[in-house]
Amino acid sequence: MSLSGSFQLAGSTVTVSTSDSLNDIAANINQLNTGASATGVSASVMKVGSNDFRLILASDTTGATGFTLSGANLDAAGSLATLQLGATGQTNAYQSLQPAQDAQISIDGLSLTRSTNTITDALSGVTLSLKQADPAVTVSMNIGVDQQALRGNVQSFVDAYNSLQTMISDQFKFDPNTNTSGILSGDPLLTTIQSTLSNSLLKSVPGLTSDRNSLVMIGVEPDVNGQLMINENRFGTFLANDPTAIRDVFVAQGSSANNSLQFLTNGLTTPSGTYSVNVTQAASKAALTGATDLTAGLAANEAVTITDTGTSRQAVVNLTAGQTQSQIISALNAELSTDYTEQHQLSTALTAGGLPATGATTLSALGLGVAAGDTISISGTRRSGVSVNSTFTVLNPATDTVSTLLTAIQSAFNQEVGATIDATGKVTLTDTTTGDSQLAVGLTANNEGGGTLALGADTIVTEGRYALPAQAVVSGNAIAIESTSYGAGSGFSITQSANGLGIANQTVAGTDVTGTINGLAATGIGQMLRGTTGNVDGLALLYSGTTTGAVGDLTVGIGIAAAFDGTLDQYANPVTGLIQNSIMQEQTTFDSLTAKMDALTRQMKQQRVSLTNQFNAMQNTMSTLQNSSSYLSQINGLASARAA
Repeated sequence: MSLSGSFQLAGSTVTVSTSDSLNDIAANINQLNTGASATGVSASVMKVGSNDFRLILASDTTGATGFTLSGANLDAAGSLATLQLGATGQTNAYQSLQPAQDAQISIDGLSLTRSTNTITDALSGVTLSLKQADPAVTVSMNIGVDQQALRGNVQSFVDAYNSLQTMISDQFKFDPNTNTSGILSGDPLLTTIQSTLSNSLLKSVPGLTSDRNSLVMIGVEPDVNGQLMINENRFGTFLANDPTAIRDVFVAQGSSANNSLQFLTNGLTTPSGTYSVNVTQAASKAALTGATDLTAGLAANEAVTITDTGTSRQAVVNLTAGQTQSQIISALNAELSTDYTEQHQLSTALTAGGLPATGATTLSALGLGVAAGDTISISGTRRSGVSVNSTFTVLNPATDTVSTLLTAIQSAFNQEVGATIDATGKVTLTDTTTGDSQLAVGLTANNEGGGTLALGADTIVTEGRYALPAQAVVSGNAIAIESTSYGAGSGFSITQSANGLGIANQTVAGTDVTGTINGLAATGIGQMLRGTTGNVDGLALLYSGTTTGAVGDLTVGIGIAAAFDGTLDQYANPVTGLIQNSIMQEQTTFDSLTAKMDALTRQMKQQRVSLTNQFNAMQNTMSTLQNSSSYLSQINGLASARAA
């Protein structure tokens, strides 16, 4: 083909050499679509006619985002014009065989847009797989309970309960062969645990009708040995006709006549009952409302900077004179809802023969005296803040290319960046992940061989961030900016080059709900009010209203499984549980007995030493007496001999 040049595809540089065929170009593009920094674009060659072959580029993912394609070499006057990939408006402009677009779907009259044909976040627990589009066709769906899964969950509960009771009962069994019982036989705590669990099965759940308010009533009942079993007739009837009745017996639930009060979760010690809720402050969003009537449009150009208080993420929006209320809101929301990928660029442009360097350019071709053994220090931080410290060594400047250096940079950053060289010859690093980033890069040519290679200073081209939790909304003929969530933890500041919106530069925050539950202390986070003392400790509710005072009652029913959580925590909590307390008491008793045994052992040793010393003294005394007796006998014999 005898083509030579380069172009940018999805943030990566595609280099074409004079020896490359169309298939080679496609292969090079597909090579860039591998590894951690894959472009997400695949290439193929299509035969259109006997002498007409076309390069086809396709995004690997669905959605309107598509991919970017740019480069002066692709345009009509460029060296790669015959690839027919020129920009719109060029005589060789590329043809869009299939434009990138998002999926559009309507559910119960509500229009949704998604970038994928597999939708998992529209209906809770439901995955929609879109196969084809036909606006004239409406598909009806019946969503029901997975009866097999529900039966399996109940059976797992039954099996776990029976296994626990069997383990406890085994401790009480007497083995006539060894004349022994289990190690914990007769332990009062174990007996209490067994009876507590058994009694829990017989309890009814307040708030449920009498024909379905206990395990027995829904068909989960004990047999003559105290083991649980499923009554297929009763349980099967509920499973087929009213599976929610089975769920209600097991879980904790709550209801209120006030729709602004919603039960969230129970505490481990929350009993069933009715709880009065008193609100002293309703939760609010951080919000600022403009005072300027925008009917006639924005008076003058202005730059608006919104900074999220919690994350320091910034959104900068340039508004222009004459923009309408809806246009201003659209511009603000477009920027606030956008995720950005961090991109850095080194300031020095590399050239070869007066032209911008490409990935295929050898280091010697840069004309900067790069020599074998020269090193380039690679430093900085990865997106997570982890330090980077590596060294690239030039082996042969005549064969080592810019791409060789770029590969080393990617390795130093643990493949968390894509390293490329742009159309002007500047080294560019792009995060492989969108969102907040601490990426920083430093490339220092040490020029041990006396060369003059320099790559320049690190410049942030795009600051990576996630979308800001804020939005612009209509407020009469003006606009308002508000957080998307409630509470003191949500807030933002606004600064403007001019105040055309009627909003003074300031920082604003939301408020948390405050109040009590059954007169007991509670803390608020956003709209959630959670009890902190007594039997409301851990009981959490959502209050979405705006009025204060006695806002209503919440009736809470603690199902059998939910109650078991509290019972098990009471006994098995590793810090405060009764089993742990019993272990500590037994350990204390053991330590006390061990100390007494050690004291007695020391006394016995001391007594033994004392007795041994006394015995030795007696032996010495006996020996002395025996010697004296022998001596006296000898004297007596001598005396008798003289007398004779």
